[in-house]
Amino acid sequence: MITYVDTSTFLKRLLEEDGSARADVIWESADVLVSAALVVVESRAALATAERGGRLTVREHRAVKAGLVDLLEEVAIVEVTVELVAVAADLAEEEALRGYDAVHLAAALEVGAQILTTSDSALCAAAVRRGLHVANPLGI
Repeated sequence: MITYVDTSTFLKRLLEEDGSARADVIWESADVLVSAALVVVESRAALATAERGGRLTVREHRAVKAGLVDLLEEVAIVEVTVELVAVAADLAEEEALRGYDAVHLAAALEVGAQILTTSDSALCAAAVRRGLHVANPLGI
């Protein structure tokens, strides 16, 4: 079974926060993990923000970035193509999603994922409407 992982789940694997333990269980129980290439940009941006905001020290930030590289080795990456962006644009309009969330949903649908893991409630709802099972690390 293919589990599509969005950035919020990646971050819960990298940083100790609400939902981290559940994110670990979701990750470890997946047969195949998949995410769009933009997960790298979103994760790095969030980690840099955490450092700038004082949540991470420089040393912690460096270590967590290395952890991101390790996690990415466990995931099949979906390239963001012109075709994927076109599908995502339609999903953004139809499902009232933010841009990157629409790309995540489009990528999950493209690879035939059965499960989408995210802690974003709008993305969860859109995924369910599109026939995916949702694994929310926050348990909501």
